[in-house]
Amino acid sequence: MSVSQEQKISSTYTLKEDQIALKKQCQISNLLRRKDFKSVVKILQTDQKSRTNYQKLKYQNQIYNVGQNLCIRGDNRSVYIAKLTKIVKLHDDEDNYLPFIKIQWYNRKTELMGLPKDQLECISENEVFKTNEFDYIEIESIIGLAIILSYEEYDKIEELNDNVYFMRATYIDEKLSPPFEQWKKVCMCRKPANPDLKYIFCEICQKWFHLKCVGLSQDQAIKLKKYICLECKN
Repeated sequence: MSVSQEQKISSTYTLKEDQIALKKQCQISNLLRRKDFKSVVKILQTDQKSRTNYQKLKYQNQIYNVGQNLCIRGDNRSVYIAKLTKIVKLHDDEDNYLPFIKIQWYNRKTELMGLPKDQLECISENEVFKTNEFDYIEIESIIGLAIILSYEEYDKIEELNDNVYFMRATYIDEKLSPPFEQWKKVCMCRKPANPDLKYIFCEICQKWFHLKCVGLSQDQAIKLKKYICLECKN
């Protein structure tokens, strides 16, 4: 093979490599515009040299560690809750650095699909459900830390901050666990407690009752020195 033939073959391979790299870069740019960060990570993380993992990050003077829960800003300005599972920095063929975080979503009341109305009425606006759904998102989506408590811990707090939530069930593959029927019940209606609703405490049986179920308004309940439920009166 002559020198000129070798140069021609080499030039052809270089041209093909350049075309592949350009196509890949265009694909990444389109995915970034669509905010399909999961696909961007999938393309770039195949090359070990282009990926670096971290255990913590600093954003707006706040340190965030893998394993912490976050408040996430959605496109519609809604607040979503997620667990930080991975911090990754990628760089493309043009040496642009692309930092992302991998998160595990918690669903909130408005994101639970197919639950009947009477069950949704028992779920708090500050209640979250861990899912098996994961995403990669921009670090700029972070609002701040989220605190997730058990129902018992949450119910004891008198003044709650905006970033405090509670969890008493998971929502894996669109199924509650434990199922709704196994949640602890209160009141004569035998429904799970919802801390968003108003209750009154019976001094005799030491149980809580919905004001609505016992036919009391909030003003009437406040004026009572002591409440005794109908069952205890009889």
